[in-house]
Amino acid sequence: MNIYNRIRKRNDIPVVALGFFDGFHLGHKKIFEVLALNAGQQKKVAFTFKNHPDRLLGLDVKYILTNSERLEFFEKYGIEDVYFIEFTDEFMQMDKDRFIREILIEKLNAGLVVVGYDFTFGYKAEGNSEYLCRRLKDYGRQCIVIDPVTYNHQVVSSTLIRNLIMDGNIQLANSMLGYNFFINGIVKKGNRIGRKLGFPTLNIRFDKDKIIPKRGVYVTNTIIDSRRYISITNVGVNPTVSKTNSIKIETHVLDFEEKVYGKKIKLEFIDFIRDEKKFESLQDLKNQIEKDIAYVKDMLCRATVYRH
Repeated sequence: MNIYNRIRKRNDIPVVALGFFDGFHLGHKKIFEVLALNAGQQKKVAFTFKNHPDRLLGLDVKYILTNSERLEFFEKYGIEDVYFIEFTDEFMQMDKDRFIREILIEKLNAGLVVVGYDFTFGYKAEGNSEYLCRRLKDYGRQCIVIDPVTYNHQVVSSTLIRNLIMDGNIQLANSMLGYNFFINGIVKKGNRIGRKLGFPTLNIRFDKDKIIPKRGVYVTNTIIDSRRYISITNVGVNPTVSKTNSIKIETHVLDFEEKVYGKKIKLEFIDFIRDEKKFESLQDLKNQIEKDIAYVKDMLCRATVYRH
């Protein structure tokens, strides 16, 4: 897969998907399925931005997927060329007709453009998917708009999924994503309180641009060296043993004792167990962790029985 940070004139006639594609949820998946079905022998291209347009307006938008994770999904979905462009003041001021003429026609030379129903573009988002298709037709180009994809009678969107994650509704978020929401991070040294309690944890350094689930304890999968382990993960400030307000993510991996400092690991969030709380003593904290682990093991046992 080729990644371009600048837009140069193409000589071929590619099929192009437009969007920010944060999350690569079920709606985005549909866009790329349709793109592939209509590509024929033409190259499959995605045009997107490195930074969310709302950030230029001063909004602190957190991402479901980091930029490197988005690029991995583009490759997984068979995209051959990605235009990964910085969203600047110049882009923000660009008229909708100028975007179509200069970017889509003169430079990308798009033969077919595929977008979601809610796609907007141009200065003050004046252009929408309907207008885009009408103008592309004037240029003799094709355009396909993907209808809303719903799950449980709700329209799947990145905004909704972000809110679900922040509310701790991981199961519904995962269903709308089509995969388990995950956080990648590097294992760092912590205060070793978990080890003293008999439940060693892996503390991770994570990307601060990534959206973080609601504070609490979760059933997770921890992937280390391509192997998947069952784990319980705490997201929060550890109020029983810490006086800082900085969010930490630490996971206790069941039946795992190896030291993996400095390694990159992946946490897949499966389900919310309980809210984070401050305990009166370390013994009370230990008792609760034992209950959490018993809950996870019981849940896994019931799931295994169900599968058989």
